[in-house]
Amino acid sequence: MIRIIRVKDKSHKQMSVLAMIVMDVALYLICMGAFLLYFYILPHHYNNSGKVVASTDSNIEQFALSDESAEEAEDTSSAEDSSASKSFSSNDTSGRKKGESSNSKSGRIPNGVSNENTSEQQADTNAGLNIEESEKNSEVVQSYTDDKVNLTVSKVSIGTGSDKITYYVADVKVSNITYLRTGFASGEYGKNIRASVQDMANDYNAILAMSGDYYGNSDTSFVIRNGVLYRDDIVGTDICVLFTDGTMKTYSPEEFDADEVIAAGAWQAWNFGPSLLGESGEVASTFNTTSYLNSENPRAAIGYIEPGHYVFVTVDGRDEGYSRGVTLSELAGIMSSLDCKVAYNLDGGKSSAMVYDGEYVNQPADGGRTISDIIYIGVNE
Repeated sequence: MIRIIRVKDKSHKQMSVLAMIVMDVALYLICMGAFLLYFYILPHHYNNSGKVVASTDSNIEQFALSDESAEEAEDTSSAEDSSASKSFSSNDTSGRKKGESSNSKSGRIPNGVSNENTSEQQADTNAGLNIEESEKNSEVVQSYTDDKVNLTVSKVSIGTGSDKITYYVADVKVSNITYLRTGFASGEYGKNIRASVQDMANDYNAILAMSGDYYGNSDTSFVIRNGVLYRDDIVGTDICVLFTDGTMKTYSPEEFDADEVIAAGAWQAWNFGPSLLGESGEVASTFNTTSYLNSENPRAAIGYIEPGHYVFVTVDGRDEGYSRGVTLSELAGIMSSLDCKVAYNLDGGKSSAMVYDGEYVNQPADGGRTISDIIYIGVNE
């Protein structure tokens, strides 16, 4: 009698388990890839839905313009012929005291505030003061004047060698707040809709443009642009508001009251931060930010001197011998040295860029990157 012995195929069972593991990993990677693709790469179009909360009349001259900027540009150019090194200041504000507190507590803490990604980071006030008081080499590289806008763009450098810092200051005066505008990539509000600062500047026929707060990199933040409220989520970062009367204020998330700022005529609202200066225009003692953002990086910031008078600043970085970048404390020192009453940090790193008349003024890190929005000066709506 022939006896048939069945032998279990262990290799088949082992291969099945291995195949299942491979399939599970593949499915995980596919799901994760789809998640990243949807949330961080694919554009989300929101049909420009927004509510008008403020308006301006561009035919009214709100703020007086003078030829001070143009005269200073000529004086600066002459001085550079006789001296390669000089101290830089944004227009002559000698003897003028810095403003009182720019922050206004609302008395109401909004519901749903999330502060998971930011915390109180200690400032290095000595580093800020060193930047503020250091000798600066400056040259005017661009200027523009008409009956609506006066501006000069200066290239400033501090230090030498591996410690060298190079930054660009646009000193801007407008006769009406409507000329300080913001623009979206492709002219459309949404998420993951991106373009270069140069392309956006050209699209909006901007005289001068700077990178904004990259609102489109997130689903949540507070967004008012050119008097239109697009999003009213209050997150854990400081908020900067430019009002139709030309004043600018910064708020911590606990201080911020959306209804209050809208009632006061909020023209622009940015939500990146942090606020850089204290109550008297000095370097802040702490920053509401993250440890990474508090470190040395290329930077972009907007500053407020008085209604109708602002500064745009971009600091280049990650390029030893040309510019190492700055910490938030050093950026605060730069803004304080320009006599700003209020100063606010915008998205930096590779985002940091400034464009004048369609061309880059600075040298964005690693060639820059596409982002969602710009702040610009333009006289054509």
